[in-house]
This record gives sequence, C-alpha cells and structure tokens, in this order.
Amino acid sequence: MFENVVSKIFENAGYSVNQDGQLQHQLEYADIIAEKENRRYCIEVKYLQLRERAVDRICSMGKTHGMTPVAVVGSKIDDIRRNHYLEKYPDLILLDIANLLFAVQSYTELRNELIAALPFSIEEIEPQEGFLQIDILQHDDYTNSLIEEMNLCKAGGPLARTYEVLCHKLLENAFSEDLALWKEQQKSNNELYRFDLLCRIKDENQKTFWSILERYFKSKYVIFEFKNYNKPITQKEIYTTEKYLYAKALRSVGIIIAAHGYDENAYWAAKGCLRENGKLIILLDTDDLIEMNKLKQNSEDPSIFLLDKLDVMLSELEK
Repeated sequence: MFENVVSKIFENAGYSVNQDGQLQHQLEYADIIAEKENRRYCIEVKYLQLRERAVDRICSMGKTHGMTPVAVVGSKIDDIRRNHYLEKYPDLILLDIANLLFAVQSYTELRNELIAALPFSIEEIEPQEGFLQIDILQHDDYTNSLIEEMNLCKAGGPLARTYEVLCHKLLENAFSEDLALWKEQQKSNNELYRFDLLCRIKDENQKTFWSILERYFKSKYVIFEFKNYNKPITQKEIYTTEKYLYAKALRSVGIIIAAHGYDENAYWAAKGCLRENGKLIILLDTDDLIEMNKLKQNSEDPSIFLLDKLDVMLSELEK
C-alpha cells in the first residue's frame, strides 16, 4: 500500500512510473523506476526503516545503469542520519515522511491515502520541502465533491457498492490521521458473514475517543458496516454485526453507517450488546458521516463527534 502511494506521488509530480522495476536483461531491480525530462530514477521504497544496505544497493544500481538513485522511507529521518547518507552517497536523493507530506499537502485525496498507509500518528511531524513537488491546489474541492456524490447516492441495492465506496472515502477523509489498515470486505472463516471495512487505531494516537476504545474496550481494531437500505436498520443487522466482534482479536468495537437510520429495536439491541457482552456498536447515519467531514474541513477534530455519541450511549445505558 505504501509503495503504491509513493508511485502515485511521483506520477502526480509529472514522472512516468514503472513499478515493475526489473531492469531489462538484468537480475537487478528497483521498487519503482521513474522518468522525467529524459532523466531516469531508480527508487527504493521502505515502509518504516531505511537500512544502509538498501541505500548502498540502490546507489550501486544507479551508478551502473546511469540512473539517479532515490531512497524513500515512511518514517522521519533525523539530520544526523540524513547527513551521513548524503555525504557517503552524493548522488542520492533522500525522501522521508516529512518530505512526502509536504509534496501532497495541497492534494487532499492523495494526502489521505499517504497518511492512511502509515501505522502511526503524524501529529508531531512537520512537513518539509524536498525533491518532489506537486502543483495541485484543491481548496477542499475533494471533500465537497465527496459530499455531493453521497447526497446524490440513492438508497437501495443497485447502489449498495457505490455507497460502500463513498463511505470508505469519507471515513478515510475524516480519519486518515487516526486509523490505519483500511482493509475492505473480509469474510468470516465459515464465509457466512462479511464486514465491509476493518481499521486499526494508529500507534501513539492520543485523541480521547480512540484512547477510550483502546484502554477501556480493549479494542485496537474497529469494524465498519455500511447499509444503503431503503428502510431503517433493525435489530437483526445489529446482531449480525455483533458476530464480527471478538475481544480476543482486539476487535470489540463496530460502527454502522446507515442511509435511513435505525428503528427503536436497533438501538435497544446495540445497548444490549454493550450491557451483556461488552461489545460496543455505534450507530450513525449518512448525515453523521457528512457532518464529521465538514468538521475536518473546518480544521476541527471529527472524533469529538464520535465521543459525543459514545457519551450519550453510555449515559443512557440501563442495568
């Protein structure tokens, strides 16, 4: 996932990109080979840790084949290590997560993808100008366009998949800084049930809502379900979602998003799952999802919205 995002960043910076980086008639390969203005680049991509052996290999490849070596890593490289690499390998272009964040800062969709691919929070990472530049300025058009698409998505089976895709994109837009993994449509072992999306709470996330899920509900993972039904959701769908929640798998929390809300029995069923089995199921509708994206658009924390929902649910929980 991270390598795919890096490839997209190079493409949007004006490079032609080949992720099948095996050199013709050679056993050597790079993760990505890119070309721009008659200059070729062999690119080594490392998710979290850049080792000197990998840097040495990509620099040797560049020298042998007349290409510029590039090393990309999804973590922050301190000045001491950066200076060491650049002094030892003067032809090397080095990009870390701060440089990538700078490159995508005006491209909301690609920024979401980059941040969602990371297992940690970026709150303490300041974007820094680097080798890559993307000349795109969206002025939040991405968020507005997603909201408009969702408003035009009619409830019902024919647009169920469209609704799922839009829910995924809107959630990623709101919570890419908080959640990782973003794994879609997983069947249970007996293949009788399927949840729509599984996310993992990022390491070092200190926001209150996610911290409560980790500390008190012992849940590192959150399941999302999307219901584009013509009618309100019933208790049947709540109990189906409950089957996906499994405390020993650190998966005790589910969030359902429904096009037409829930009937009274659905709310009672969600409270019963929490009261009797300790499984938290938060019930949202499409308007809630849109509202959280508007909060993010206004530089507010959308997880506060979820925290308010949790407060109401816990305060109204009967014995």
